[in-house]
Order: sequence, then C-alpha cells, then structure tokens
Amino acid sequence: MQILQDEFNKSIAELAASAKTEAELEAIAASVPEMFNEILNRLPKTILESIKRDAYQGGLDEIRQSHLDFKARNYQRWKDGFDALELFIGICTEAGDNFNKRLRPTATKNGDILFDTITRLHAKGCLIAKEIACLLTNGFADGAHSRWRALHEITVTSKFLTEKGNDTVERYLAHEYVDSYKGACQHKKYEERLQAAPLSDHAIASLKVKYDEAISRYGNDFSNSYGWAEDALGKKRANFADLEKSVDLDHWRPYYKWSSQNIHASAKTIRSSLGMTETSADLLLVGSSDSGMTDPAHSMAISLSQVTVNLLQLSPNLDNAVAMKIILEMTNEIGDLFLKVHKQKST
Repeated sequence: MQILQDEFNKSIAELAASAKTEAELEAIAASVPEMFNEILNRLPKTILESIKRDAYQGGLDEIRQSHLDFKARNYQRWKDGFDALELFIGICTEAGDNFNKRLRPTATKNGDILFDTITRLHAKGCLIAKEIACLLTNGFADGAHSRWRALHEITVTSKFLTEKGNDTVERYLAHEYVDSYKGACQHKKYEERLQAAPLSDHAIASLKVKYDEAISRYGNDFSNSYGWAEDALGKKRANFADLEKSVDLDHWRPYYKWSSQNIHASAKTIRSSLGMTETSADLLLVGSSDSGMTDPAHSMAISLSQVTVNLLQLSPNLDNAVAMKIILEMTNEIGDLFLKVHKQKST
C-alpha cells in the first residue's frame, strides 16, 4: 500500500530533519529496520479499522446499490431472454419433479438404480442451471459459461448411463468410494499445511474397506478417474471426451474447451473474456458486464433440455411427450432472443 510507504518516508524525513550531528544521522539509519517493523505492525491494523468503519457506515451500501443499479440495466437490456430462461428452467424443473413423484414409489420398491441416478443427475442439472441464470443476471457471463461446463458433464453422464444400463450405473455409484478414499488420503497428507483436521483414522479405514471391495470386484483399473466407464467403453484410461463421443455429444468439445478457459489459468484466460466482447479496449475486467450473455445462455438451455428429455424418455407418456415438445421449442426460442439483443448492440 502506498499509504504505508508514505508513512514510513514521513517518519524518516522528520527524524533526519531533527538530527544535528553525523552521529545522530547514523543512529537514525541504524534504527530504520526497527522503525519499519514497528510501522508494519501498527499501521495495517489502523488502516483496516478505518476501512471497516467507512464500509459499515455506508460504503458497502453504496457498492451494493451500484450493483443493483447495474443489475436493473442488465435485466432491461436482456429482459426477453432472461424471462424466457427463467421460465424454461421452471418448466424443466417441474417436469422432473412430476416425473419423480409419479415413478419414485415404484422405482424405490423395485430398487431401480437407473431411475434414481438419472433423476438425481437431472435435479443437479436444474440446480446448476439456476446458478448459471443467477450469474448471467448479475453480469458474470464468463462465470456462467464455466458453470455450463458442469451442466454439460451432467448431461453427458446422464445420457451415457441411460444408454449403458444398470451394470454401468452400479460401477458409477461404486466409484464414489474411489473418489472419497483418494480425497481422504490426500487431505490426510496435507493436514498440517491445510491446518484442517482430516477424517479420523477410523473413517479413512472404513473408506479403505469400501475402496478395496470395489477394486476387488471391478479390477485395478477401476481406480482411474473414469474407471467406472471403461468396461462399457471397452477402453482403458478413458476420459470425459470418450464419454462425449459415445453419446454423440463430442461436437460440443470446442465449447467445452472454450468454457474451460474460464476455469484454468491459461494465458488466453487473462486476455479473453465474454464480458469484454463489445469493446476493443484493453481493459482489466474485475466486475460485472452486460456483454457476452448469448453463448452461455443458449448453451445452458440446450444442455438442460438434453438432460431433461433424457429423463422423461425413461418412461414416455402423453404428458412427457408434450413437455419435451415445449422444452425443445423454448430452447430454440431462447437462442433467438439472446442473439437478437446481441446483434442490436453489435450493429
């Protein structure tokens, strides 16, 4: 902080001005490190208290009001798209809820793990879609795009499990013990540096039993990241791209890679931003922007429609057929609405 340097310089200048002899100047110079440490220990606390006082007396309210004002302008610009998106998420969520309520009792009685897993994946997809919508309305298109990556993974996994059936679902569920045990061991390894208590030795030992049972049943390769999918794919060291290809969603790989730029610390990440698509200025974006909504919004609508349709197709009936038709119609409409606003600004 410049204020710290200014305070230090001021103190040294005052002391130097008061010195009357060369010996006094040398004594002042010798005391500089001690003086610097004293200021470093005292001033930051004083500054922080001042910052807190100003913030709690109205500074934070001003910041919040400024963001609310932005959010209102952002909504006004993208109103038709945002409204359609909110309605669309509600329709998909309600369709999943109705499906779950209708079939859950029978599925539970029959131990239908495919139903349970696909339903849970759909619920997670609806939650992520709401998170994406929240990011968009608050002006964080890049964050929304990176969150879409998770929704795409949910969609691909849901379709893959549906196509491959119960044996793959069992492996998918059993792989939880692989992830949990590996995570617990990693936490244990770094507990001192993390300064956070890991699971107890007893809990880790219990996970190890489950882990060993899974490896014993499915083989050593089951410990791989996508070990649960390798048998269905007929491939060792499988990755997510293999799942995409298996369910014919590999054409989304460019968008998946694009969204990953907002997760990883690549050079492109710090120079490229959806929030800066409507300016050629070399700015450092650190807050909200009303630009770049179209791609994450439409991508989200497409993926949510895919995971919802995949769910409803587990038990087709007239109501589900109507719901699927509405969902697909709205998916196209959302893309058109956002693109229309984007083009208006661009021209």
